[in-house]
Amino acid sequence: MKHSAFFRFLSMLTVLFYSTALAQTAQVITQGEKSWAKEALQQEKTMGAISTPNSIAVLYFNNKSGQDNLNPLQKGMAVMLITDLAKVEQLQVVERIRMQALLDEMDLGASGVVDAQTAPTVGKLLGAYFVASGDILAGSGQDLGITSSVLDVPFETLTQQPSVTGALDQLFTLEKELLFNIVDQLQITLSPAKIAELKVPLSASSTALMALFLGIDHSDKGQYAQAAKMYEQALVEDPNLKMAKSALQELKGMGLTSAEEIVAVDEPLTAPTVEAGGSGMGTVLLVGLGLAAVGGAALALSGGSSSDDNDSPVDTPPADTTGPTVSSVPVANSEVPCASGKITYTFSEAMDTAAGEVVISPDDFAGGGWNNNQQYVIEWNTSRTSCASSLNVSFGGLKDTAGNALGGATSFGYSVSLY
Repeated sequence: MKHSAFFRFLSMLTVLFYSTALAQTAQVITQGEKSWAKEALQQEKTMGAISTPNSIAVLYFNNKSGQDNLNPLQKGMAVMLITDLAKVEQLQVVERIRMQALLDEMDLGASGVVDAQTAPTVGKLLGAYFVASGDILAGSGQDLGITSSVLDVPFETLTQQPSVTGALDQLFTLEKELLFNIVDQLQITLSPAKIAELKVPLSASSTALMALFLGIDHSDKGQYAQAAKMYEQALVEDPNLKMAKSALQELKGMGLTSAEEIVAVDEPLTAPTVEAGGSGMGTVLLVGLGLAAVGGAALALSGGSSSDDNDSPVDTPPADTTGPTVSSVPVANSEVPCASGKITYTFSEAMDTAAGEVVISPDDFAGGGWNNNQQYVIEWNTSRTSCASSLNVSFGGLKDTAGNALGGATSFGYSVSLY
């Protein structure tokens, strides 16, 4: 019977990975995760930890930029990578809440940042064969830089990945670069369909993402009312951010927030104050969004106040001057079929659908239209056996509902296949 603890721990790991796909969307750390973390540390003292093949844990990134307003990215980068890597069938991804519970048990939960000396131990305790992590750095000018690495836990070999650099308002593109660097390092071959799926951002709005990350951090600290407000604020910025919706529903379903503590999701909310610049980082979007909330204060929304406010006046946020961007699925320069197909364009902001024009060339691909004020769909289904070799789509004069002109890429080209 001396091996019973070993087999019990092995069973725990097996259940962990079989349930990963279902649990990746959960953000609340329950007693189950806490009990698991406590037992994992106890087992470490009596046996060697087990590494499950093709398993990976993504640790929180370390903010070395000197910009405190980038702290939400420490968990945020991990959240996005975990979400995407969980879609890769060849991998088993450790749940974020399971990792957070372990960090709490190891007294590392406050920052969640694991150093190079501790990472192998954390990887072993999580049963992960690989551990990914990285650093957030101040880039040149207004950009930020992000480095990443992959640790082979059994052999304790660390491989540095190419660093990525860009503006914070293109956060989702930086994460995708990191994602495919990790996939390449693990020598995983992806199908074109899977690549296209993975290129779809969690959200094209960096402001929404930062609010989501703040909400997750509040939830980890047991500050559920503040977490709910951040999730709602994320939905103001991007109503289609599914992770924020599910996290908010999780809090309500578990009875961790009340209707009096948070504003209903369906009610319109006032967008947060957004500053450009600040501390040398010209594209930092997170300011009025909730830096006070990180310190534990509730964020005032919709001209109202949190339960901790004493009817103090709320400053009127400045006008929104940030131009929207658009991304497509499938991505530009990919191949689309001749006879039938669909291209979906997702905008980072609600658009004025009466302004501007969409030019489709050749026009025999034209079909569909606005699905909602943040999505334009081109869809065709014909019996033709021949068509042009290329398709071009351009957005001209489009503006968001605040009157800001569409920025970034406005023209998208595709090759056309008969098959």
